[in-house]
Amino acid sequence: MGAFARIESAFEPLTQRECECLIELASGERPQRIASTLGIAPITVEFHIRNARRKLGAKTREHAIAIALTNNLLAP
Repeated sequence: MGAFARIESAFEPLTQRECECLIELASGERPQRIASTLGIAPITVEFHIRNARRKLGAKTREHAIAIALTNNLLAP
């Protein structure tokens, strides 16, 4: 439990929607398709991805996915 607590405290928590968008993005989906899957507008998908990048300190979408996966932030 200690190691997990340290990992979680290193980043501002991601919202459920930010996680959903990153998971879809990690599986190769484009924002338009993610929007359709989640029932939201493409611009909203971009908003969630941008927020996740900021919270994770990532420079790119791919970097955000790598950080999130490495730190088990996208695990169900």
